[in-house]
Amino acid sequence: MIKVIGLLKRRADLTHQQFSDYWHNNHVALADRIVPKDALSRTYIQNHALAMKGGGEAPYDAVAELCFDDRAHMQRWIDWYGSEAGKELRDDELNFMDVSKRVVIVTDERVMRRG
Repeated sequence: MIKVIGLLKRRADLTHQQFSDYWHNNHVALADRIVPKDALSRTYIQNHALAMKGGGEAPYDAVAELCFDDRAHMQRWIDWYGSEAGKELRDDELNFMDVSKRVVIVTDERVMRRG
């Protein structure tokens, strides 16, 4: 499985909670409405950072995981996301995310153990 992992940082003018609420409640609803079915990831996981007692703030506010069956499936997402049709979703990211601090890693998932 191909997995695209994004480390996300909120805009400086937002609290972590505002970032999390917008991403979870608004951005996903927009994506569900406008991303074509053949470009949707098979699995989409949001990992929201938790405050740890005495640990300070996490370096990123969240980690996104988009899972694709293969490279061709991932390429359909990339092509759509970078197109004029994907502009609305890219523009919406500016409502909650500091895109200049986003880190994206494309991986080949290798599950070593399942519980």
